[in-house]
Amino acid sequence: MREPTELEKKQYARLQELTAIARQRYLDAGGDPRRCPSGRKGDDYMTDEEREESLELTRLIFGVRIVGDEVHCQGRSWKISTAPVQPVR
Repeated sequence: MREPTELEKKQYARLQELTAIARQRYLDAGGDPRRCPSGRKGDDYMTDEEREESLELTRLIFGVRIVGDEVHCQGRSWKISTAPVQPVR
């Protein structure tokens, strides 16, 4: 396995920073510290700009591509669900 480049390290650090900011907002809003928000828009505690930046960084770092209604990653692909997520009880 190769060492990440300086750019990849910076991209990953920025992604971690965005995630930490969103996590803190979630906790400040009274979220359960033992649970994570779903990550879907409206439940990710990110601004639209942060969400776009986070998605772009994820695609760059992990090689994720979205084509139409399919996700492609590491030689695999799957359909994106449009069904609403039901809370786990």
